Order: sequence, then structure tokens, then C-alpha cells
Amino acid sequence: MSIKRKYHLACILALSLISAVSAQRTGLSVSFGGATYAMDDMKYLQEQILASYPLEGAVLSSFPPYFTGSAQVVHQFLTHLRGGAGYSYSTTGGRSDYSDYSGNVETDMLATSHRFGVSLYYSILAGERLDLSLYGTADAHLSYLDITSNIFVLGYTSGIQNTYQSMSPSVSAGLELLYNFKESALGMEAGYLVDIPGDLSNRESGTDLLDPNDPDRILATDWSGWRISIKGIVWIKGN
Repeated sequence: MSIKRKYHLACILALSLISAVSAQRTGLSVSFGGATYAMDDMKYLQEQILASYPLEGAVLSSFPPYFTGSAQVVHQFLTHLRGGAGYSYSTTGGRSDYSDYSGNVETDMLATSHRFGVSLYYSILAGERLDLSLYGTADAHLSYLDITSNIFVLGYTSGIQNTYQSMSPSVSAGLELLYNFKESALGMEAGYLVDIPGDLSNRESGTDLLDPNDPDRILATDWSGWRISIKGIVWIKGN
């Protein structure tokens, strides 16, 4: 390779590096939407609790698709590469009920997910306004399960509540589509989350939440499922 060609190549590489560095900027990303949740153990436990009612009750809801949201600090490292770190929240639950003329028995199960993690976004189709990216996220996942049972009979009320928790990792991947403005971006993202379920234990006593029919099996939340969110980014620093 001649000196002249080496010089031209060096210039091209330098211009590419300058372009990449000039793309660096920092912002705040917020998203909110809905998600599906596997929750096989929780649905099973709900059935077992229902079976313990004195008479046949009914399942009013069983961990349906529900809210998810997140907030991240994001940084544009290169023209096609962006990273983020932040917090995500999801919630769902179940309710069982038996009622007759004398009173009713109800059980509420409320599951909440708190995830702290990092994300990478890689643009596969970048235009002046529209940007389509692949993303991947790895999280540390803290889950809580509140089980509350209340009995109302002939004016008498009795209730009990237990809270369980677990820690587990999770990963997710999907697509992000953004419409870029000068200092912000608006769009949506959709993907699938895989949760590696963590065993639930009582927050106060530390005892495990065991399968009523198999004392050797510990029950767990499972947040695996599809999710779709509306997303916005506000750039607060950089070019």
C-alpha cells in the first residue's frame, strides 16, 4: 500500500472516529406499557388456596397482562450504539372469592417486580428521523408477593397477610423504534423477558413458600413474557 493510500485511509478512519465521538450524548429515557406474565406457580397456588375454601369459590382474576414501566439514564456511545442503566417496575395479581347470604371469603395475591439493570441498543436501520434498533437487557430482579385473606361472616371480620420475596436474574431482548427530534425522541419498544425464577421466602420469618402438595418444592414467581411500551428520550447533555 502506497503512502498516499495509507494517508487517505488514515483520514477516513479519523473522520469516522470524530463522527462517532461527536454522537456522544447523555439523556433520560422513560417507558410505560403492558406485559404478559407466566406465573405458573402463582396460578397453581391460587387454585390450592381456592380449594381450601369451605365451599366452592371463584377465581376473579389470575395474573393477567398488566402494567410495566422503566426509567433509565442513557448514553449514546457511538452513532449506532447506545447504552443505559436504570430501574424497571412490573405488577400483576390474582383474586379469589366466595360469597353467600352469610358473608364472604376473599384472597388477594399482589405480585410486584423491581428490576435494576443495564441495556444495550444497536441501530440496524438508522435514518435522519426514524431509528430501528435491537436491544438486550440484563437485570437483577427483586420480587415481592403479598397474600391477603379476609373472612367476613355475620358482621365478624378476620384477616391475615403474608409477604414473600425472592431475588433472581432476568434477561430480555427485542426491538425499539424511535422518531428523533432535535433534543428528544419518541417511539415504542417490544420484546420478550426471560426470568430465571427465584424461590420465595417469608420476609419476616425467612421460611420458604412451599407447595401445599409437595413440601420439597419451593414456589417461585416467574415474570417471563411479552411486553410492549411507549417510550420517550430527552437528551440533556452532549451533541
